[in-house]
Amino acid sequence: MAERLFKLEADYDTSKSVVFSADENILRMFGRDHHNAATIKPDLTLIDPAGETIATLDAWADDWTEGGP
Repeated sequence: MAERLFKLEADYDTSKSVVFSADENILRMFGRDHHNAATIKPDLTLIDPAGETIATLDAWADDWTEGGP
């Protein structure tokens, strides 16, 4: 059985990185921790296994904003 994965996209304007996990909460923690520690803050997008945006964290935000754009 194929595992359904959540996706975290990090957009740095000049490049994008993607991380996958079956655990949405792990991606939320990983994204927030990376965002807080990063010198160059990315725009983050958390996407569910169906391809829908479930939360965003822009470069200027302090925490996740629920829902899509």
